[in-house]
Amino acid sequence: MVLSVLSVAVAGWFSARTVRLSHELEAERERRQEQKSAIQASSRVYEPLAQAAAELQSRIYNIVSTGWVGIVERYQSHGDYAETSTAFLFAHYFGWVEARRQAVLTSSGAGDRDAAVVRAIDHVRQVMRKTDHEEGFLFYQVEQRAIGELMFSWDSVDGARLPHVDGYAAFSRRYHDDLEFRRWFHPIDRGLELVAAGQHQRLIEIHGALLDLITVLDPTRKYTIRYDLRPIEEPALPQAPVAPAPS
Repeated sequence: MVLSVLSVAVAGWFSARTVRLSHELEAERERRQEQKSAIQASSRVYEPLAQAAAELQSRIYNIVSTGWVGIVERYQSHGDYAETSTAFLFAHYFGWVEARRQAVLTSSGAGDRDAAVVRAIDHVRQVMRKTDHEEGFLFYQVEQRAIGELMFSWDSVDGARLPHVDGYAAFSRRYHDDLEFRRWFHPIDRGLELVAAGQHQRLIEIHGALLDLITVLDPTRKYTIRYDLRPIEEPALPQAPVAPAPS
């Protein structure tokens, strides 16, 4: 009878241990699946995010190398296209950053994303919110997030939800007709005033951070092959006059 009781107890212990291990293995499998799902969700927006970053860095390069006055003169037959399109390129980038965040949060994953991409996005965010230099193009972190939220929505296609960021037509309409929406872009107005006066250090730093992000998002240039991704060469500082050698 004692052996019988011991046998039942041992069998029960092994059964409980097997069930516990089974639960642990299932939990681990679900955790790995969640991580994979989150990474897949984020990777679906790598292409549009890389392209949005490439378009923004291209405009910044042109502003710094050509000068804002040159940009305005180039598009003067199109009204305020230069100002509106510059604001759009910033907004479009913020929108796809938000789309990536939303895609991860609404996947079955817990948000275990590609660490290198996250660091690169955070670096751009930090550069845009720094006040070390002039305050043009200064977007605080919550402002970047707010603009991204205003640009982002979900599309329903065949029962599936796909991330959507407004294009130029929708943006331009809101930019001109909605004063509440328009006020988010005052840093652009201030920045362009300073660039016209020759202050462009912040733009150069933003441009460099965007290039770093593009390198992480698109290391093989699969998505951004048609964009020129040259760094901006900072203007050389004038040399101090050299005193003549004593005779």
